Amino acid sequence: MSISLSEIRAFNAVVEHGNVTRAASALSVSQPAVTAQIRKLESRSGHYLLERTPNGFVLTNQGKRLYQISRQYTDLGNALDDVLSGDTQTPLASIKIATASALIFMPLLAEFRRQYPDTCIDIHSTTSAECQTLLLNREVDVALFPLRDKAPALSHFAFYQHKLKAIVPKGSPLSELKDVSIKALALHPLIFSAHTCYTQFCLDDLLLSQGIKATSQIRLDQRHEICEAVIQGLGVGFAFEGDIRADERYQLLNIIEADEPAVEHVVWLKKRSIMPAVQEFVQLALEQIAIKKD
Repeated sequence: MSISLSEIRAFNAVVEHGNVTRAASALSVSQPAVTAQIRKLESRSGHYLLERTPNGFVLTNQGKRLYQISRQYTDLGNALDDVLSGDTQTPLASIKIATASALIFMPLLAEFRRQYPDTCIDIHSTTSAECQTLLLNREVDVALFPLRDKAPALSHFAFYQHKLKAIVPKGSPLSELKDVSIKALALHPLIFSAHTCYTQFCLDDLLLSQGIKATSQIRLDQRHEICEAVIQGLGVGFAFEGDIRADERYQLLNIIEADEPAVEHVVWLKKRSIMPAVQEFVQLALEQIAIKKD
C-alpha cells in the first residue's frame, strides 16, 4: 500500500481542525482537494476513517488507530519542508503547550511570546498526568509539569523546584507557627485536591509514610478554590509553594516531613526534537535557567 504524505496531511488536518473548510485553509488548498485526499486514504484502507457530524467530523475506531501513527508523518513532513525550503528564518507558525504549573512557567511563556510575537501559542492548563498523556499522544509539542514517571520516549530537564506547604487561614492558631508536622496538621479538617492531581499524590505518599490514615470531606480541583476554602475556614489546604500566589488572608507553613521537593520539568518527545518549535522553546528555557543561575 502506497500512501502519500499529502493524504496523511489532509487526514491529520481534518482531525485537528474539525472540518474540511478549516483543514483546507490551514493547508492552503481547496476543499475538494482535501476531500479527494481523504477518499483516497479511505479507499486504500478499505475503512471509513471519519464520520460526519452536525459540527464536522469525528474519528471512527480505524481512524483513531491511524491518527496515533499518522501524527508522526506530519512532524516528518514539516521538518522536511523546513530543510528543503532553505529558509532558516522561517517564522514559527504555532506551538502547543500543556502545563500543570501555569504560575511557575508563565514568565517563560511570556518571554517566548516576546521573542516570537507572531507565533500562535496554544496553552492547555491541566493535570500532570494529562500533560504526559497529551505529549505521548502528540497533541502538544511541549509540556511543563513535575515529571513523576520518566517514560523512555521523553526528553526533559529540570526547570524549577519547590516544596509542599500547608495553607492555613491568617489569624488561626496554626498561623502562629512557621514549621508544623503532618501529624499535627492531621488533627485539623483537611482539604484534599483531585485524586489525579500531583499535589494529592505527594500528600498521600507523605501521609502514608507517617502512618496517618487521613480523610477529607472536601476535595477540590483547582488551587485557587482550595485557597478560598482555607480563607473561609473550611480546613487546611496543601499546595506546592510556587503554584499559588501570596495572599494576606492565608499563610503557608513548612511541613517538617515534606523535605522532598517537586521538580518541574520541560518535557518533549524525543522523536520531535527536530521540530523548530520544540527546538526554539527548549533553547529559550535553557537560556532562562542560565540567567536565573547568574
